[in-house]
This record gives sequence, structure tokens and C-alpha cells, in this order.
Amino acid sequence: MFLDSKSFFIAFPTSYFFLKIAAAHVDADSLVHFGNACRSKVSRLPVLYLYPKFELDLEKFYTYLESYREHSTSKVVTIYLDIGYHQLLNKSSYDELMEKCKALKAMRLDIITYCGDKYATIAENGQVSLKTNGDYTKEVDESDANRICLFVGSDNQRFFNLSLTTKADKWFIYDVSTATGREKNPLTATYIRRRYFYIEKCKDTQTLGLIVATLTSNGYLDVVKHLQTMAKARGIKTQIISVGRINPAKLANFLEIDCFVLIGCPFNNMFESKEFYKPIVSVFEAEMALNPAWHMRYPESYVTDFKDLLPEGRSFLEFNANDINPEDVSLLTGRMRFNGTNGNDVETANLSALSEQQQTIATQARMEVMTTNNGLTFEDRTWRGLDPALGQTEPAKIEKGLSGIPIRYTHD
Repeated sequence: MFLDSKSFFIAFPTSYFFLKIAAAHVDADSLVHFGNACRSKVSRLPVLYLYPKFELDLEKFYTYLESYREHSTSKVVTIYLDIGYHQLLNKSSYDELMEKCKALKAMRLDIITYCGDKYATIAENGQVSLKTNGDYTKEVDESDANRICLFVGSDNQRFFNLSLTTKADKWFIYDVSTATGREKNPLTATYIRRRYFYIEKCKDTQTLGLIVATLTSNGYLDVVKHLQTMAKARGIKTQIISVGRINPAKLANFLEIDCFVLIGCPFNNMFESKEFYKPIVSVFEAEMALNPAWHMRYPESYVTDFKDLLPEGRSFLEFNANDINPEDVSLLTGRMRFNGTNGNDVETANLSALSEQQQTIATQARMEVMTTNNGLTFEDRTWRGLDPALGQTEPAKIEKGLSGIPIRYTHD
């Protein structure tokens, strides 16, 4: 492929979900991705995924499967193989793996690779089938709340997302590094309380920041438009932000934003965002906060892929601005919360005219005066960044800078 290309670039992003953004910066025609990947569908360029292969002690793994039999007998069992262990379904180990899985005496057993290109099934009658380049979601019922699931890999973001978004009676994880397995439930009471706290913070916000952490995923522009529509109906201002890899220092520059929504692939969700100064919520949590269709409705499963919230998605609920309660009580502050502008057509027309004349004062429903131009908040700051002083300084000669480490620089 490279021989026919005019040029190619090698990128080493600090986080692999920003690799597609790096490819967009160089206007690439295609992308070859080595290593871990989110496998989110892209719309602008073709992607070839090449996955690593990690070592797995089969004897210890098979020993664990024997102890797993007490949980799998007469049950529907699904085994997920993490990236790096998909080679278990290759010819060299496939037959032996199937024999060990038959000993589990499950009603039905499915083995799915996280790479998504292979999956095997052992039916109740013991018949074994292996399929490649197929869609396992058409045959495996991931909404079955009575099944038993086993994840082979490590306690990472993939296990977290998978265990949140799919139903199961019990989740087990086999840690390859320690050759041990244990039962684990990610939806703990502490986690649920923390996420619902952030959802309430999103309801109370006056300015919502939309962080676009993808430039190629299908539907990200539709999600941005959908969030803007819901926020506008509630009288919430929105700002679109694209800052590459986010960190607390970058987001601290946006003092006027009360809450951030991270729009990106499933691996890009900041579930543990306690180090940031303002709360960061996922698209699904923003949907629960802004869409009245989710009011008093507990989700059957968590949604990490924002495409599931779009029309034709499995968790889509239509937004109707007329269903928004104009007056509500905040569960965090105990104060009244006024949703929407509640203005008549004349007031709306006047506000539109003022906007065209770049007027900056508007009246909200709570009869408070506020600025509608977020850029004016910089006028009240004592420090507004470095002064470029363009055209006021003489050009400097290019000189070689320091090299080495801070405790000992080397000079020529």
C-alpha cells in the first residue's frame, strides 16, 4: 500500500482514540491502526486494524474454566476475548478450546472476539460452529439478563464499557496477567450515585460546553446538533470546543462553562473525572438530563456509544420541547429551576433583532440580566493571555536553544 502512496505518516498519539484526529490533520486518504482500537465506524477514510497478540497460559486458563462450571451448568454463557487474545479461535487452539468449553455443560455458549471478526457457538445439542466476518449481534442476545458472561483479558476500559452496555446476571473477569478470575459488577451503588449527581449538575448548568473529541466517527455532527437543540429548548447556552486531548489545565480556561459533554468514541468517556474543575458527562448522561423523555425512566443498560441515541439507535427516545417542565426544583440546591425562555413571540423577535445588532443584554425567565455573548467574559479578567504585540517588535535571529534535562543542560 505504501509503495503506491506519495507519502505516509507515522503517528504516536498519547491516547489511541485520538489517532483518527491526527490522520485528519494531515488529510490522510487511509489509516493503518496498530494496537488497541475502539473500532468505532468512521465516515471520512478507510481504516485497516492490525491487532497485537498477547501470550496466554492455556493450562491455567483451562483450569479456571473447570472451576467455572458451577456457574455455567444449564445456563446461557458468553465468553468475550479481549484484544490480543483473539488468536484462541485460530486453528492451533480452536479444537482444544471447544472441548474445554463443552465440559462447561452450558445450555448455549458463545465465544466472541472483541475485534469483532470471529465468533464461535456451541449449541445445546453440542454442535459447534465458527463464523468469520459476521455480525454476532444478530445471533447473540446481549439483552438476556439471565446469561452468565466471562471476559478474558484485564480489568480495562473495554471490560468496563462492555459490562455496562450489555445485560447479564453475573459478570466474571479472568485476568491473564495473574491467571485468576473473579466476579465483578461495575454498576456499584457508589458509581450510580456519582453519575446521577453529574446528571443533576448538567440540569442546573447555564452554559454547556460540547467537547468534540472525534472528527471522523459517524454521526458526531448529528449528536452536536441534537444536544444544541435540547439545550436551547431549556434556555441553556452551548459552546463547541475542540482542544485535542483534554486535561484539567485546558478545560480550566473556560471559566464560564458550568458542565462539559464529551463527544467521542466509547473509549473516550471520562467516567472518572474528579480531577477536573467542572463535571464532565457523557452524551448519554446529557441526554438523560436534557431530554424530558428520560424523566423518571431508569435505563435498562448504560449507553457508551452515542450512535445508539440517534434515530434508529437501540436507545433512541424522541425529544419533544413541549414536554419540558417550565419550572422544576434542583435536587442539588433545592432552588427553583426555570427551563426555557417562556417568552412570547414579541419578546423573541426583539431578542433576535438585538442579536443582529450585536447587543449583549437579554432578560431570562427568572428576571435576571445576563450577557449572551460569551466572549465578553474575557473583558472582566485581569489576565487575558500573552500579548502577541504583532508588528511592535524587531524580528529576532534564529538561535539554537537549550538541550538536555532541566537539572543539566548541554551547550555547544
